[in-house]
Amino acid sequence: MLRVSGNAGGVFHLHEGVVVAVESAGSPGADTLLVSSGVISAEEWDAALVESVAAGSLRDALVARGSVGPAEVEAVALAALHDGAFATAAGDVEECVIDTDSTDVPLLPANGIAPALLLEHVAGLLDALTVPFSPYRDRLVPGRRTPSSEERREIVAHATGRRSARDIAFATGRSLHPVTAEISRMLGEELLDIAPPATAFSFSHWGLPSLRPRAPGPGSGKELDWTTTPWPPNCGKSERTSPE
Repeated sequence: MLRVSGNAGGVFHLHEGVVVAVESAGSPGADTLLVSSGVISAEEWDAALVESVAAGSLRDALVARGSVGPAEVEAVALAALHDGAFATAAGDVEECVIDTDSTDVPLLPANGIAPALLLEHVAGLLDALTVPFSPYRDRLVPGRRTPSSEERREIVAHATGRRSARDIAFATGRSLHPVTAEISRMLGEELLDIAPPATAFSFSHWGLPSLRPRAPGPGSGKELDWTTTPWPPNCGKSERTSPE
């Protein structure tokens, strides 16, 4: 297990050399994604948690209930994994620690992805942002133009000057990356704007450096080049240099 502390930080669960889950305070988990999509209800999720003790796994308990198939469960688990990795990389990274003694097991692990492929994927997501901004620090307000699609109008409705991209992702029950990418495009199209300090509400994320542009420039000293960083990433202090 790799624990990455920072804002939002994350926990990378590894099994037999691959990453099977990433949990981060910056992104909704698989439970939120399943329930918000309408695939299952919150009551069904809670019941599956209880039934997973006898079934041996939450995945088996969910499939046994008949509301969702194994392929759909895997797709959601993998989406949560990718989104957790993105949430960790898009924030402020302070320290990495490999915990070989932990017995924590993710509730809904995916089949797994190689660490190098995951880092390459996350780097591509960061590179693709039209307008780089912080999904944690930057609060959003409506821009001078009015969106035409229902999805974009929903995002604007949540852009009160007190919410970040992360807040909007949780409010809408969507993954952090799709919301961040859409907000990035909307910033470029003047459908949204970054709230000035006088408007933005001071939350716990206030004062952290924004997500850096991918173009060369001065950095904070804690930002990583996710395209070239070996596994695990050299994110400040680390007790080990490679997982066992």
